[in-house]
Amino acid sequence: MKFLVYLLLVALSTQAQTLTVDVCVYGGTAGGVMAAIAAKRSGKSVVLIEPSRHLGGMTTGGLGATDIGNKIAITGLARDFYRRVGQHYGKPEQWTFEPHVAKEILLNYLADDAVPVLMNHRLSGARKANTRIAAIMVEPP
Repeated sequence: MKFLVYLLLVALSTQAQTLTVDVCVYGGTAGGVMAAIAAKRSGKSVVLIEPSRHLGGMTTGGLGATDIGNKIAITGLARDFYRRVGQHYGKPEQWTFEPHVAKEILLNYLADDAVPVLMNHRLSGARKANTRIAAIMVEPP
């Protein structure tokens, strides 16, 4: 079943644009970016919507240290992220980083996988089909 995203245009317009995708990720935190990438790599059409002007959440907002615990337990896209951070610093992997490095890596993921991102689009409504959210309405900046 496809998911609808209605992009409401400025108040002077009576027409709204519609995106139809398999997966809509609302929230451009590092987890949101990775969810969108995973969906895209699974063959789904996807859109990532961030309500603010900031991509990456705490990861790009200044939390540049990771509470590692057991490194062996960290796999998949998360491990790939830390390896990309390491490449930036000339190491196999790196668990501490500067916010701008994390942002650059997240933007590269999105560009490499051609995931469309709508920044500064706030949720303005939703439509359900039974117990499932079938569509959302967002307002552009």
